[in-house]
Amino acid sequence: MPLKRPAVPKPENVQLGEGILVFNFNPDNWDDPESIPFGATRGGGQYNVEPTNHSIRFDGDRGEHTKGLKRRTEWNITITATALELDLEQLARIMPGTIENVTGGTSVPDYKKYRPKIDFDDNDYIKNLAYITETATGQVVAYVIENVLGDGALTAAFADKDEVVAETTFTAHFDPEKMDEVPTYVVHYDALPEV
Repeated sequence: MPLKRPAVPKPENVQLGEGILVFNFNPDNWDDPESIPFGATRGGGQYNVEPTNHSIRFDGDRGEHTKGLKRRTEWNITITATALELDLEQLARIMPGTIENVTGGTSVPDYKKYRPKIDFDDNDYIKNLAYITETATGQVVAYVIENVLGDGALTAAFADKDEVVAETTFTAHFDPEKMDEVPTYVVHYDALPEV
């Protein structure tokens, strides 16, 4: 194969940066009623898969990179998002907590109060979170992390003449019943979506 310059990308392989986030994404049914839209974002998001590799060292080796003597010991898999829309239900997904309905008084209307929880329980894990985008030719691509927990920091910036944009991180977790299955996958759909 001759070398060609410049390397011209194939449009079907170029993924666009804008997209949407969906909780409980079903790759087999885009109309699944269990799916929950994340809402509008500003500044997009980021999908990260960071394995920790451990080199097996031995006397006389030529460095830590010897073929066949490396194993993966840990995984850190996250999606970071910047939420433009932020209601209490979204806040409870971002940072698990409780929402209390409070009856107001004579000078205060009824209201809801969110409070973060001290610890996590099984109900705090969300089936998955997908960052869904498309290629330059319109094919849909979904980056999915599984057993999702909003266990990162919540940062909300308040600035004059601007909207609050909350940055948050969701982390994938291994299923104790499937410890040999990395809790992430990427889906490339072959055809253009039907409208």
